[in-house]
Amino acid sequence: MPDVKQTLAAAIEFERFGSEYYAKFKDLVGDEKAKPLMKGLGEDEKDHARILEAELKKLGGKAPKASKEMVRKGLAEIFPENISPGSIATKDAVSALKLGIRTEERSIEYYSKNASAGGGALKDIFERLEKMERGHKELLEENLRYLEDEGVWYGYLPFLD
Repeated sequence: MPDVKQTLAAAIEFERFGSEYYAKFKDLVGDEKAKPLMKGLGEDEKDHARILEAELKKLGGKAPKASKEMVRKGLAEIFPENISPGSIATKDAVSALKLGIRTEERSIEYYSKNASAGGGALKDIFERLEKMERGHKELLEENLRYLEDEGVWYGYLPFLD
């Protein structure tokens, strides 16, 4: 059985990366329909990290600091050119969405695999987060379909902004 604290710490890093990724993408994408989608996903990832940090704290552990270098390296792989806010073209957005989908898939797999690691409450939390990440993946896939088929963003309308 994997160490529960290590499992939670790794999950926190997944969520921190996701939050940073979506925040950066929101600032760079030019289409106004895309901004609320990226902002909403980024906020969701922050909430996921807070949920996991609270669980780790209950177990007497502390989450590692977010790795800014990991985020910068990941973003450099997506956007190797020097770009400015509002300059992401459809082609670049498609690549970024594909990376987001892969990230969500890794999160889903991680939560699914580790749902039973701590039993009880941890299992419930991981199953709930897995379901949320599946929703994120579906939103990203829907936007990817629109961008590839029609060259436009599907978008996202948050309930409250």
